[in-house]
Amino acid sequence: MAATLTDLVIIALLTGAIAYGYYVSRKVHVLMGALKELEPLINEYSQAVDKSEASVAAMKQNLEERPMFEDAEDDDEPMFATRRQSRAKIPGVQVVRDKQDLVRRFFDASRAERA
Repeated sequence: MAATLTDLVIIALLTGAIAYGYYVSRKVHVLMGALKELEPLINEYSQAVDKSEASVAAMKQNLEERPMFEDAEDDDEPMFATRRQSRAKIPGVQVVRDKQDLVRRFFDASRAERA
């Protein structure tokens, strides 16, 4: 009697495990389908990020190579410098340190739009 009861409990647990495995498999299948639909969009986004990184690097290089003040040996006119204004925060602009942070913020924003 105890052996039969133990066998029935084991069979019930195995059936539950198989059913849960099937449920998880369906969820993963749906997730993979959604990711496959987003793949072109993510690739375009990644290419745009790479392009913007390259343009920022080119701008930095141009700023470093170009002298700030040209030599004015013959000019005896006084030069005036203005104070730099503190940077004002622009609404809606966030500081992004690297590509991973940018991609993470993209997915956070897309999740917030769906909700």
